Order: sequence, then C-alpha cells, then structure tokens
Amino acid sequence: MIKQQLVTYFTLLFSITLWAQNKGLTDFKQKYEPYYKVSNISMEVLLKNEDSFSSQRLNFETDNQNNVFNIGSATKTFTAVLILQEVDRNKLRLSDSIGMYLSPIQNVSSSLTIEQLLRHQSGLAEVVGNQKWNAYNIPHDSLLRRDVLRDVHPPSPTKVGKFDYTNTNYILLGLILEKINDKNYFELLQERIFSPCKMRHSYPYVSKNIDHLVHPTDEKLEQDQYNGINYKFFADYTFSAGCIASTLTDMALFYEALFESETLISTTSRTKMTDFQDGNYGLGLQKLVLNGTIYYGHGGNNYGYAFRNYYNPQNGNMMLYYINRFRVPMKNAVIEDLQKVLYHQNIPLFRTGTVREFNALKGTYILEEIGLKFTIYEREKLLYLTINGLKVPLVSTSPEVLSDLSSGIDFTLNPKHSHQIIWTQNGKQLIATRQQ
Repeated sequence: MIKQQLVTYFTLLFSITLWAQNKGLTDFKQKYEPYYKVSNISMEVLLKNEDSFSSQRLNFETDNQNNVFNIGSATKTFTAVLILQEVDRNKLRLSDSIGMYLSPIQNVSSSLTIEQLLRHQSGLAEVVGNQKWNAYNIPHDSLLRRDVLRDVHPPSPTKVGKFDYTNTNYILLGLILEKINDKNYFELLQERIFSPCKMRHSYPYVSKNIDHLVHPTDEKLEQDQYNGINYKFFADYTFSAGCIASTLTDMALFYEALFESETLISTTSRTKMTDFQDGNYGLGLQKLVLNGTIYYGHGGNNYGYAFRNYYNPQNGNMMLYYINRFRVPMKNAVIEDLQKVLYHQNIPLFRTGTVREFNALKGTYILEEIGLKFTIYEREKLLYLTINGLKVPLVSTSPEVLSDLSSGIDFTLNPKHSHQIIWTQNGKQLIATRQQ
C-alpha cells in the first residue's frame, strides 16, 4: 500500500513538473513567435529537468519530432571527444606536437601541441568563416574543392598560449584523427559517437538528402536558402569545426552520454575536458554562467543556423534550442526566459500596444557622434529596427522605453527635442536626430 502511494505521489509530482514546463513553454511561444514568424524564423526548444523532457516549436507548420539542423561549432565538442578517445586508447597524448602526425603546413608551426589546438591557444589565423562569398550562393565550385589549409595566413606569435578562437585548430584536429585511424572523420563520428549514443537522426554533414532538414534562412532578405545548400561547404569546408547535422533529442542523448557515463570517454578524460584553467574554454567545451549557475556547452553559428546548449553538471538539467538563422533575435531575453521555465518561474510577456505608444519614435535617424544611420519602423503591427542591413525586433518591457534585446539598446524620446531620441547602451547615452 505504501509502495503504491509512493508511486502515485511521484507520478503526480512528475505530471505537475511536466505541466509546469509545458505551461512555461506555451507562454514562451506566445511571447516570441509573433516576432519570429514575421521574420521567417523557426525555433525549437528542448528542456530537461529532473529526468523529464519538454519541448516547444515556434513557427513550424508540422509537429515533427525529428527536425534536423546544423549544430555549427558545437561540432568541436565531438571532435574533442574523438581526440580524447585516442588518448584513452594510448594512441596519442595531449602534449604531442602536431608535427608527429601532419606534414608541414605553411604558416602552421609543427611544434604546436594537440592541447593547444583543443584550447584555441595556437595563435593560428582563421581559414574558414571569414570568406567574402555567400555560403548558399557559392560563385565557383572550386572554392569548396581546394585545400582549405593552403591559404593559412601568418600566425600571431603573441597569441600562442592565450585563448584566441579559430576554426583552423579543429580542422587540423580532424586531419590528425584521419591520419591516426586511416579512416575519414565522418566514419569516426558514426562509429564512435552516433551509434553508441543511439543518435539515429544525426548526420556527419548537412545535405539536401536529409529527411526533415530545417531550411536555413539568410539575415538580410530573410529568405529560404534550402536550394542553395551544397554539402561540400559543410563536409569539406567547415569539416570537423562545424559540419554535423542533428536533432535536439539526439543532442540530449550525446550530452547525457558525455557527462553522465563512460560511454564515450573515461572519467579522467572528462575531467581534462572540463578543466577550464581559470578561463571559460576547456577541451572543445565552454563554461557558461547564467544568473550564477554554471553550465557546460558549446554554441554553434553557421550560415542559416544557430544552436545553443546548456548542461548543468550539478543536476543534469539541460536547455537546448536552435533557430534557422545565423543570429538569434533577442538572444539574452530568450535564454533568461528559458532558464525561468526550466525552474518553473513565470516569464513576463512583452508589453502590448507598443506601435501606438511609440508611434512618435518611428523614422530614420543618424547618430552624429559615430555616423551611424538606422530606422525604426512598423512591420505587421510590430516595431523593428533596421541597422547595417539587419532587421531587429523592438519590444517594450517598461513604459516609455523601447528596447533591442539582441544588443542591449534602449530607445527613449528626448523630452527636450521631439525630433531626437536617446540611444542608451552599456550605460552610455547618445543622441540620434531624425532625418527629414
């Protein structure tokens, strides 16, 4: 009888917890979906709290559970895991120089160590991510068939031993993995991570052949870029620094296997991975602090996708989300609200009637002090900011203040001059004058 009562109690507690998260995610959807819908952005969220999962989708036409997206630089955590597996197998050491495994590469010192690459302390120049061409409108196929490392620019000697993030480090690690195993990186992902973690909807790289692939969209025109996908961009260009495609459910399986078992790497290797050395970057992993709580994760931004992941090492709670756009609108508010939902706190909705309340702020302005031009305008009964070709939603969380929650900018009407508004950011105020 007592056992039955306990089962009933915990079942009820589980149901209440799940309902609370679902209610919170419903409020989250109500708050953000109008802005994402008008910008042609889709978003999916997965939360884990005390072994219960809740999910929500914003601006999706179907309720599919296995939407696939590019995880971008979160691929680096997978590459680090594969390297640490080699350490566990005594096939390499973190102190090994890369010259032990790779032939000389121009502007890449053979004396750099595996650990320096993992920690982004090599001082190497960037080879991907700063190209002038559009990833979904590639001017010539030869750009993706060339050796990416052929054009490495000279390194910065003063940055050796200091954190300086660059994709070059993890592309080199991918090449080292292939050299050691005489097998391509993609096969290693499938055999050593996807299969043991039962990640059934994960792929080594983005391709139009993937079922339920979320269509990427561009920043300026906000248009679908699916037809411009070229698998070579992900497989050959971003490679072991940003190629993987997965689902939120599969990514949750990966983080559980990584942090809660020895399915992937030994406890000793996991301790090395999470040694941040008084900084915020370990071995393919970031330390993220939100409202005093430490999480592990690694963000990912690639053309047409953004992915964020937060794993709490104290209790296993998780927050995962992605959108089909390079930048996350209102990113700071988004993660603060998801943390509130995770811990069953109410999230405040944006104030309504902002178009009417801030009608006097609409117009094109110039910040004389820095020569920056921007426009505040109405778009489908919502207010937006256009600046440097980007469209940014504006919301209000308090009377008389209009905010860009992506960049932390507040706009208020200048009480002394009706043709001016006050731009406040990081405690500094600038005056913007409306153009006639």
